[in-house]
Amino acid sequence: MAFRTSLRLVVAARPAAARFYSQATTVPTSSASSVTAAQIKRDAALSHPDPAEDSASAALVREHAPYMVATYARPPPVFVKGEGSYLWDIENKKYLDFTAGIAVNSLGHCDPEIATLIAQQAKTLMHASNLYYNPWTGTLSKLLIQKTLASGGMHDATAAFICNSGSEANEAAIKFARKAAKATDGSTTNPKHEIVSFLNAFHGRTMGSLSATPNPKYQAPFAPLIPGCRVGTLNDTASLPTLVTPHTCAVLVEPIQGEGGVQVASDAFLTALARRCREVGAVLIYDEIQCGLSRTGRLWAHAHLPKEAHPDVVTTAKALGNGFPIGATLVNG
Repeated sequence: MAFRTSLRLVVAARPAAARFYSQATTVPTSSASSVTAAQIKRDAALSHPDPAEDSASAALVREHAPYMVATYARPPPVFVKGEGSYLWDIENKKYLDFTAGIAVNSLGHCDPEIATLIAQQAKTLMHASNLYYNPWTGTLSKLLIQKTLASGGMHDATAAFICNSGSEANEAAIKFARKAAKATDGSTTNPKHEIVSFLNAFHGRTMGSLSATPNPKYQAPFAPLIPGCRVGTLNDTASLPTLVTPHTCAVLVEPIQGEGGVQVASDAFLTALARRCREVGAVLIYDEIQCGLSRTGRLWAHAHLPKEAHPDVVTTAKALGNGFPIGATLVNG
């Protein structure tokens, strides 16, 4: 959805049943008798008031809502077209899109080159499974590693695992760390299995990545989550010796937290975190799904750090496909 002044105003002004068509039990009318004078005055002052209850948007939402699992309470506009930084809804209203698909469409909506490539590929080969080789997965993996090394990020990056989303990329990173721990840890009574993440982090909604996303709003409905997850405070260097222990197999951190409010991990903290991970043999994972791919001016947000602060694993997605579902997990040798 696009951020809009009218959206912020209406959230506070309208009850949920009137605001979200899919949640309405009855269909209110749009007559003057059903709205207040204040609402009429407010809507008249807006360039993009919410679509009316008898609009094409409302009709489409009511038609589709019974067949869709209600995972989100969405605002009323129905978007049907995008170009560059703009979206158009079914009422043909134009919006400036500040969300960019939640940090996905870095090249804008319907970038012509990407649209052409997708159309050409759809006519060539769509899917043959990962049981077989193809020319494209290896090419992307090679490009990611070469560009990473050239950018000054993750100096020992060696190989890439290609997947379908950011959450899958983080799941793969967690699994790689757990497998590495099993291969190196000889303990049978208290194995190296703990995963450390940080308050206000967001790493995904699948069970592993969700377990490392310490937000009760996301976690509570699906508890119990996977065991062994611990939570620290970003930039609290003093707590690292007790937070990251010999039982830690992985530390998952965003160099710049996205959903957490654009909170930047300091260079000193990331350097100390990397040092502590090496002391106890934990895999350091930088989640650059939102902050990576040149969003900070360099290919990776960590690229300016000294080599001793570089991660063992980098995860990416979002802008990697500009809307096409793809993710990647980069690992060192």
